[in-house]
Amino acid sequence: MHYLIMALAKNGSGEMKQKKTESLKLNLIFNILYQVVTVLSPLIVTPKISRVFGVDYIGVKSYTFSIVYYFAIFGVLGLDMLGQRKIAIVKDDEYERSKIFWTIYSTRFFLVFISLIVYCFYALIAPFSVIERIVTLCWVFYLIREMINPIWFLQGLEKYRLISVLGIISQIAYVLGTILFINEKTDLPLYIVIYTVIPLVISLCYFPDVRNNAIFIKPKLNDMIHSLKESIVYFVPTIATAIYSMVDKTMLGFFDIQKISTGLYESSERLVKVALALSTASFTIMRTRMSYLFGKRNPEEYQKMCSIFMSFSMMLCWPIMFGIIGISKDFVPVFFGTGFEDVVGLSYIFSLVVPCLTISGLLQAIYIFPYGLQKTMDIYYGIIVSVNILMNLLFINLWGTVGAILASVFAEFLLALILIIRAKKDIEVGYLAVGSIKYFIASLIMLIVMNILSSSLSLNPIIKLSIEFICAVFTYRFVLTQAKKVFHRLIIFVRSKKSKE
Repeated sequence: MHYLIMALAKNGSGEMKQKKTESLKLNLIFNILYQVVTVLSPLIVTPKISRVFGVDYIGVKSYTFSIVYYFAIFGVLGLDMLGQRKIAIVKDDEYERSKIFWTIYSTRFFLVFISLIVYCFYALIAPFSVIERIVTLCWVFYLIREMINPIWFLQGLEKYRLISVLGIISQIAYVLGTILFINEKTDLPLYIVIYTVIPLVISLCYFPDVRNNAIFIKPKLNDMIHSLKESIVYFVPTIATAIYSMVDKTMLGFFDIQKISTGLYESSERLVKVALALSTASFTIMRTRMSYLFGKRNPEEYQKMCSIFMSFSMMLCWPIMFGIIGISKDFVPVFFGTGFEDVVGLSYIFSLVVPCLTISGLLQAIYIFPYGLQKTMDIYYGIIVSVNILMNLLFINLWGTVGAILASVFAEFLLALILIIRAKKDIEVGYLAVGSIKYFIASLIMLIVMNILSSSLSLNPIIKLSIEFICAVFTYRFVLTQAKKVFHRLIIFVRSKKSKE
């Protein structure tokens, strides 16, 4: 984080640029603070809910969410992404941003409302067990939130401080609600209500700021239809992402009546995604800022920001991947409790998605989104989704949960590779490789230290984990510092030799 802020500061020249740099720095600080809270809340809540609900009810929660998620994205289409990009480009024009907001918001509200009606009908007639039907109906609040949520507008305006503060409040309320009211296995429906209603209330808190930044302009039907057509190119990657991120859980839940395999998948994914949140925390900010720079036709600053964001993301993703591998053996028993032993081995495999997801998410934020290459992305996603579904059909039957994870890893790797090949035409993607070398080596050394500590220490599990984590952070930082010194001395040596010649 310090590296990124210092790099950003160097890019500012003049009062206007300094203000923009300061604004971006504050947005990053608040957003990462929110992501830290987002990471900490599952660390507090998951040990309790995994012990209260067990692997089967965790599977029920995961399976039913995968279904409501499909209804949500079919309701939203690609309007969130479209709206954020359009608002980012015209955010200095009050009339235009207001017109865009009311047009897209009205379209979005209407579509999600239809999706909500269809979902309720589905929840009542689908062949669910009693608990599955109750939980499925509880997810209705999730769709209501999606229907009214104006967060995309505030993201386009780069109002990340407000978003982060309200997000932190939401996470704290969720943690307190879970700790105080979730005590028995039959509390799963109540847990879903807590999980969905709190963000719904937070969404309502965005509206005072929306009203201050958007005057009312009655949306026209033609504009709504036009926005709907435009959103399709954003919808295809959204639905594709949902399919290859959710289809594993849906298919596992379909084949496993008890939902145990889905629960194991969900738990190993949660472990990885919680850690990954630190690496992907700034992607939304990157997307908005890079769209703004691209719209202003400032190629020099745009390229500088690309290199900064690439190096920053690589600095985070490699220690996260190796850290998951190093700590899972000691962390999983403490975090999840009994019945989740298989999550250790699954998390080793799942950790491989960290660099893949980081690279693909990064390139979409700094390249695909600002360049407006969503139609090209649609083709890529079509390929990835097809490959992922075929691999799931084959691998789940062969290896169950392991097969589903392997299908996800391969799909994410393929997407990252395709995006690298496409992006190298316009930006210096070589920073990904060059920047990764030192971070990869430092992370590998960190993993070795963690394994030595894990096998040699015989202490209380919490104390042991704390020592492993602190030593891992110290080792990674120390290796990077020493590598920087060696590189600096090498440059001085080469320059001095050239001057003598």
